[in-house]
Amino acid sequence: MVSKISVGLFTAGILALGLSSAAMADAKASIEAREACMKANGGMMKVMVPVIKGQKPYDKAAIDASIANAQKACGGWADWWGEDTKPGGAVKTEAKAEIWSDPKGFEAAGAAYVKAEAAVLASTDEASFKAAFPALGKACQGCHEKFRQADE
Repeated sequence: MVSKISVGLFTAGILALGLSSAAMADAKASIEAREACMKANGGMMKVMVPVIKGQKPYDKAAIDASIANAQKACGGWADWWGEDTKPGGAVKTEAKAEIWSDPKGFEAAGAAYVKAEAAVLASTDEASFKAAFPALGKACQGCHEKFRQADE
């Protein structure tokens, strides 16, 4: 005979499983959104780096469009860093634990990126673009070195 207690425990277990599945789905969605943001940033760099290297002509419209695309893809950034998205969780991530152990450092790295991106966006010609770009490259590199695991 099934008691009310065992039915209650079974129901609680099913609810907990549903909640953990929902949390895992949320973590997966956050990690996928971060990855999409990083891919958009990579696309932005593919537009800018050839200009810096002298391989393509300066094109303000293309640069601005690539920045707009990255900004759109990264729009929910602040919401994508829940505890359930840490490395070692149920969903694979390239984020390092330092994001959570050094949140001030991570925020500072993000602020440096935003400032550098704004300077590139504010550039008005090839000379000002080439003057602004190195800070953006440095901001990307610095964040990746400290807060992103190398690809496997």
